[in-house]
Formats: sequence, structure tokens, C-alpha cells
Amino acid sequence: MKKYDVVIIGGGPAAIVTGMTIKRFFQAKEVLMVKEEADGLVPCGIPYIFHLLDYDADRNKMGPKPFVDLGGEVIINTATNVDKKHKLITLKTGEEISYEKLVFATGSLPQVPDFIPGHNLQNVFYIKKSYPYIKELASRVSGFKNIVIVGGGFIGAEVAEQLAMSKLNVTLVETEPTCFSKAFSQELSQIATDALKKAGVNVLTSTLVKEIIGKENKVNRVMLGDEIQIEADAVILSIGYKANTELAKEAGLELNKYGDIHVDNYGRTSIKDISAVGDCAQTFGFLTGRSDLIKLASTATAEARVLGHNIFGIRIKKCITGTLGVFSTEINGLAMAAAGANEKSADEAHADVISAKFSSPDRHPGTLSGSSNLTVKLYASPVDGSILGGEAWGGKSVGEIINIISLAIQKSITVFELVSFQVGTHPLLTASPVNNPIIRAAEEIIYQIQNRK
Repeated sequence: MKKYDVVIIGGGPAAIVTGMTIKRFFQAKEVLMVKEEADGLVPCGIPYIFHLLDYDADRNKMGPKPFVDLGGEVIINTATNVDKKHKLITLKTGEEISYEKLVFATGSLPQVPDFIPGHNLQNVFYIKKSYPYIKELASRVSGFKNIVIVGGGFIGAEVAEQLAMSKLNVTLVETEPTCFSKAFSQELSQIATDALKKAGVNVLTSTLVKEIIGKENKVNRVMLGDEIQIEADAVILSIGYKANTELAKEAGLELNKYGDIHVDNYGRTSIKDISAVGDCAQTFGFLTGRSDLIKLASTATAEARVLGHNIFGIRIKKCITGTLGVFSTEINGLAMAAAGANEKSADEAHADVISAKFSSPDRHPGTLSGSSNLTVKLYASPVDGSILGGEAWGGKSVGEIINIISLAIQKSITVFELVSFQVGTHPLLTASPVNNPIIRAAEEIIYQIQNRK
């Protein structure tokens, strides 16, 4: 039986970055990754297998090679038991591994709506973060004519858009009045929903799925809450993900009310020498400090770096007080992104915010080829002007615009400081320095603060 300084259970982005960070800064430590499947996928790239990547899952592969290149070890196996008292891991093959430090990076699993009759029929699929599963789904889905997708979050909507681009008849069913409503404001959610419709997706919002109906045990139709039935050769269920924590629970680790592993600011669990990171570990909302349900690869890798640096003792103080949730997508050529609070989430947290937006071309002059209209909306505290959230939509520059806003939130930058934000500009690359949307939106908030009664 071999003993390792660190054993990581899992093989996704959080596991890989944790392992890379440890091996880079603690080169002498022996680190083992135990992962169930040899090949993995870039999680956020999965929807694009279904059109842009020509239904080829191999073009979206992700593996632990960067970790291995740094001297890490990988075995393909399944951990079936963790003995925290004796620091032993039992594998499916019966082998035992000893550890000094253990990291759970077991990710998340699709939510299964067992309350919907017919959810277990043939040709009912999920967007699993599993290479062989998605490879098999991609090989079959283009052969269907009518596909119903249940769930209008990022994954469901992006898969719907991609399949519609392949000229399939796609219906997306969402219980909320708009798609993307958990991440975007009402305004941007409506813009995103309209973009989906323009992409050729039949979008049914404020609609429930009552039953998935089969014929000879295969999907045939979907019955909606109003008893209307629509044809379906296949159904893809995308109603969210839950933490994969069954092994952690059996090992006696503390879970929060959502079933996520309870951790502190450095990823440490309630059990000495055991940590957790990524989708299986809890996050805290930056505005409320309460447990949140944000499961993003970008969040997971940020937490993984913190854990990797501090696994043998705190070396780098974690300065982030909570998880922002930085989201971005592109639907029918329209890029959209959000970070932090909006009107809805601020209201739920009983926080007072004011907002302002500004639009201008993302090139100057706007008549240049490739120019797009860029809109930035900022949310700030009416008391001190600190940036609490932001949204942006327009061309592809939105992806990095939202990262600027995210940094402003994390560093508690105020709208008063943004007025003197020194930016680099170029006609072919950016908006005009006269009409930088971030600065102009900040100026409008200052005007509101100074004229607030």
C-alpha cells in the first residue's frame, strides 16, 4: 500500500487546478489523482459539441496532462470508501491508498426530476459531464427530428440554440417567465429569451412539463401543464446540478442544507486534513454571506488555486469574501454577461441598489466593420457608490468587459473611482474614450446619488 502526501478524488477542472497548484509550489510532494474516466470534457464547451464542434466530443476533450507534466500521478478507478480515522481510501478494485491530505473534487451530477412521470424512458437524456455519455449522445441526437429540452438555464438554452442551428425542431420548456432568470436581471433575461427565439428555438416559458409519454418504452410525446402535447423523439433534461457528495457523506463529512460539503474560506472541511473544492463544495454569496448554489468552472478553479496554495498551511490569505457568480454566454450572435448583484438578487438579500446603463459602439467610429452596440449596466450602493453588480451585452468584447466589472466588485471600487478609470483605446479594438460604457454608466449613478432625495 502506497502513501501519498495528497490524494485528490475527482478529475474535473477543480481537481486538475488543485493538483497543478500543489505540484508547482510543493514540488517534492507526491500527489495522486483518482478519477473514474480516462477522458474528460471542458464542461462549458459541452453545448457546442452539438453543432459548432460537428458533434465530435473529441474536439472538447480535457484531461489531467498539465498535472501529469508537473509530476502528478493519475489512476483510473473509483473511490468507494474513505476511512478518515486511518486515512485510507478503498478503490473499486479492492486496492487501498493511504493519504496525508485528502481533497474531494467529485463535482456535480444532473438533477433527476423523478417527479415527472416518464423521466426514465428511453431517449430521455441529461447533459452529464461524462465523455463517454456525451460522445454517445452526440452520435445519436442528430438522428432525431423533434427534440424537447426542459430547462432554460445556460446549459439547456445553449444546447437548444446549437441543435436549432443544425436545423432540428427544438422546443425549450422553462417554468420561469424568461430563460437565464437565475443569473440575469429581468431586462437581460428577456433579451436573452428573445435571442433564443430568433435562433429558431420554440421557447415556451411559464410552462411546466406534466409528463413524458412513451410508446414501446421510448419517448413519443411531452405533455405540458395545460394538457397540450407536443411530439418528441428525444427529451433532454437540464434542470440544474447537485453536488456529488455521496462518498463524502458516507465518510462522515458535514454537508450544508443543499447537500454540498461544508468548507471554510480555504476549502477545509470539518474533518482534519480533508478538504473539498469545486461543485461538490459549498459557496457563499458575496452579498449575503449565506450558502449559495453557484456551480461554475471559473469559480471552481479560483477556489482550487486558493486550496492548492494553502493545503499545507495558510500561505496566501484569501481576500475574496464570497462567490460573485460571473456568467457569460452567446446566443444567436449576441454576447451577454453578468456579475454580482442585480435588482432581483439584491431585493432577495434586502440590499438597496441603484442602477444605470449606457450604450455605445464597441469600435470608434461605430461605422467600422465588425462594430457592435455595447451596453453596460452597473448596480451600486446608493450610500457609498461601491459597485455591487453589473451586466453587459453586445459583441464578443462583453466577455472581458464583465471581467473588469467583476474585479471592480471584488476590490470594492466605487463609481467615484471609475470616473478616473484610465483606459487604453483604439478605434479597431474598443469603444471611444469619450463614451466608454463602464465610465458613462458610473457617471449616471453618481448623478443619481447626488440628486437622490
